[in-house]
Amino acid sequence: MNHIKKLLLIGISFILLSACSSLMLSPAEFGWPIESVLKIDDKGFVKDDRYSLSFNTKPLFFEEVKDSMAYSGKSLRLIRSTEGFYFMTAAGFKNVYVFSTDKNAFALFNKLTIKETGFKNPALNQRSPFVELIDDGITYKLTSEGFDGGTK
Repeated sequence: MNHIKKLLLIGISFILLSACSSLMLSPAEFGWPIESVLKIDDKGFVKDDRYSLSFNTKPLFFEEVKDSMAYSGKSLRLIRSTEGFYFMTAAGFKNVYVFSTDKNAFALFNKLTIKETGFKNPALNQRSPFVELIDDGITYKLTSEGFDGGTK
């Protein structure tokens, strides 16, 4: 009899837990129509009041050029894809960094190596379902996974 009561309680627990599943609002689009060009302050932070966004860029510059102080006098190019990923790059970078969000942080999702010589004047645009990167007359269609589904 005890086994039947335990199984019944376990069954009821599963039913109640499944009834409390997460609320999902779908479909949703997270993309920003145009990039934000953010001036990096003297402490290495960027701030965008339009999107209530601020973060430290020093780890990003250290990852890219192995110098956490290389942000001085630079601007960061930032756009959010329709999937909710943040694409970041800057002049002189050879990569575009794709971040997802974590608790109070950006978490690196992918690093897209694009131009070994570094970007001259990169610009990011929303071209759903891609994020378009234009530099030196060349256009790249980017996704969180890579280039236009994996190719340049």
